[in-house]
Amino acid sequence: MKDKFKLIINSDDFGISNSVNQAIVGCFESGLISSTTLMANMPGFEGAINYADTNAILKNKIGLHMNLTEGQPLTDSIKKCPRFCNNEGYFIYDRKKPIFFLSGNEKIAIYTEIKAQISKLIKHNVHPTHLDSHHHVHTEFGIAGVYIEAAKEFGIKKMRLSKNIGNISYIKKVYKNIFNAYLQKIKKIKTTDYFCSANEFRHLMENDLIDTKSSYEVMVHAKLNATGTVVDIDNTDMKDKIKPIVEIFYLISYY
Repeated sequence: MKDKFKLIINSDDFGISNSVNQAIVGCFESGLISSTTLMANMPGFEGAINYADTNAILKNKIGLHMNLTEGQPLTDSIKKCPRFCNNEGYFIYDRKKPIFFLSGNEKIAIYTEIKAQISKLIKHNVHPTHLDSHHHVHTEFGIAGVYIEAAKEFGIKKMRLSKNIGNISYIKKVYKNIFNAYLQKIKKIKTTDYFCSANEFRHLMENDLIDTKSSYEVMVHAKLNATGTVVDIDNTDMKDKIKPIVEIFYLISYY
């Protein structure tokens, strides 16, 4: 199966901190991931760029982890949008309802911020291979269209799906199916066929449910625990979780 089936394993949050950067690069070097997405506005950005400049294993394997929910924006206009920023000018993430519509000012502000985040990567010689987002905000209909239009200015046409594997309620499944069809059929964005977490992909493996004719993206969040071990978001050892996958499937990047 390894010769026939290709899989993307993407570690989110590159650039969020220096310790996460270290964990992600360690996963690349150990063959546990094949892709990552970089946050342009977080404290570890410069460190991530240094890794990208000096470590060939990261070449053509870095996308944009668009961020509208944490840290400080790169631009000023979005700081005046209370749905996205607090009075101190920091992003907030306390929305209780999906964002289907944006005001005119919000559209302009988000468009400006997204372009600034993409431009910052390109200025540092990282042309994003694909797009996703912190807290999956790109899967909000009101944001997705703006994100896509901004990205197309830079020739970026690959994006992460809304998660379509796992324990998903009927209402959410309907929304996700509509959103994914919107990306693929209306906006002509290139995606994998399926997107899920490593735990969900392991479940498919263990129950012989992998569709080898389809493409998959698996998401992890590599970080260091208190003892310096690389773990995933659920604090399980990354090697223990991912090695059974990479022993069977051949890893590729969005590039």
